[in-house]
Amino acid sequence: MGRLASGLAFAFRTFLLRQTRPYLFGLVVTDRCNLDCFYCESKNSNRYHLPAEQALAMLRDAYARGHRSLYFTGGEPMLWSDGGLGLADLVAEARRIGFCDVFIFTNGTFPLDIRNCNYIVTLDGPRGVHDRIRGGTYDAILANVRGACTRAVFASITFSRANLGHLEAFVREIAATNLFRGISFNLLTHWPEVVAEQGVAGEARVRLLDRLWALKCEGYPIVLSRAAYLAMRRNDWKRPIPQIELGTRERVFPCCRDVDSPSVCAHCGYANCVEVSQMLALQPSAIWQVLKVVE
Repeated sequence: MGRLASGLAFAFRTFLLRQTRPYLFGLVVTDRCNLDCFYCESKNSNRYHLPAEQALAMLRDAYARGHRSLYFTGGEPMLWSDGGLGLADLVAEARRIGFCDVFIFTNGTFPLDIRNCNYIVTLDGPRGVHDRIRGGTYDAILANVRGACTRAVFASITFSRANLGHLEAFVREIAATNLFRGISFNLLTHWPEVVAEQGVAGEARVRLLDRLWALKCEGYPIVLSRAAYLAMRRNDWKRPIPQIELGTRERVFPCCRDVDSPSVCAHCGYANCVEVSQMLALQPSAIWQVLKVVE
């Protein structure tokens, strides 16, 4: 009932009163990470560790401003601790405050034992490809997913030239495990020169999205609505998305940390953000997709 009431209130204020209401708040709790993925720019930079007092205050402030969905990210957020608190304490406080949906973006190398949340676990290809990118962690991750305290676990892949050719094998391999509620994805989002060298751009980006949509149409659990697929294919959704914010130790960004870099933002590949943008634009397929995802 809480999620339904919150959703109806959000819809009333946004679509009838024409107010721009906050929806999704992200919190970068740390930049510490135990992996060394080639495409990650924020790992172990010593910039983003969030003190516990500030983290709790930011959660309360975000809720007071209207946010009802929340995600924790890093670095590797499962490594966060401060003042005797760990990530489980932040999740518990978020639920106590009243957040309806809580997600943790994690590399999956730690036990998934925090309750009352959804996990989005990064796997960067079928076993052999993933292990080349992420240091031989595939089997350990699947073991942690198998032992998770919830079934609300999603796989997520970041597409680059390192794994682009393995999309179909990855989706079929992950679906066959029956461990994940769905498969989400991002396209490598970085400085233009990095995307040109290592990413997926132009016609290659369109072809990749078409392959993803074809797999979705075959019945595989790809987290992608028709509205988001078309928006990403055309690269024409409105950004930055004002209903999404990302909090760090230094500031709260509208949408994400790339908002101050137009050349990065112009070729955004963060599919989950696109999905939210299409839901907020009242696209029926996106609304249905989001309702299927949240627990």
